[in-house]
Amino acid sequence: MRLRINHLTKRYQRGDSWFDAVRNASFSLDDGALVSMVGRSGSGKTTLLNMVSGLLCPDSGEILVDGINLFSMDDKKRSDFRNEKIGYIQQGRSLLGNLTALDNVRLPFHLQRRSGDSLQRARGLFADLGVSHLENSYPAELSGGELRRIALARALINAPAIVIADEPTSDLDIDTAHEILELFSRLNAQGVAFLVATHDPELSRCGGMALKMDAGELTKATELLSPFG
Repeated sequence: MRLRINHLTKRYQRGDSWFDAVRNASFSLDDGALVSMVGRSGSGKTTLLNMVSGLLCPDSGEILVDGINLFSMDDKKRSDFRNEKIGYIQQGRSLLGNLTALDNVRLPFHLQRRSGDSLQRARGLFADLGVSHLENSYPAELSGGELRRIALARALINAPAIVIADEPTSDLDIDTAHEILELFSRLNAQGVAFLVATHDPELSRCGGMALKMDAGELTKATELLSPFG
């Protein structure tokens, strides 16, 4: 699956004036790509990710999925597409506190009808990510790094073509942060595309291309020689 983002703009009103949270943003995300987007808090990264994932409608521009405009779909088709093709790791703690780690991961599988066994798949992901011992734990009992691994398993439960991660290392110590990014790199080598946003330039070197977000504009795109350089 190939994403092409063309001239996306999102405007908001603040008092009597308007401002562009995202202005004329364009880039491509190909099959198996690993792309990072760096920028300070408030630079527009989350707004852009929410549009790319189909959660937020742009005011202008288009998001093409294999040549089809994502926002030409009706709400149900767009929701089904997002559930099937995109795994989203939201900023901060996003797991449901009243569900075990295992049930949090299985939940997206059951949002639409599909074949297969969610329990078997979830347990396979727990094993791959080294958290099988946490199946019956609740989010309040988990560390920051453990929560990120569970959130990653949840993002992967439907075998998405793309995983979008918003500040996935923001509240982690440096060693745990690098462990999470190394997991991204390993999964990318297996064919999963990643779009990772961060405000920390030291943690932005997680792919072949780095984008820089500044005051709503993508101002820089640089090819990196190697992940985690």
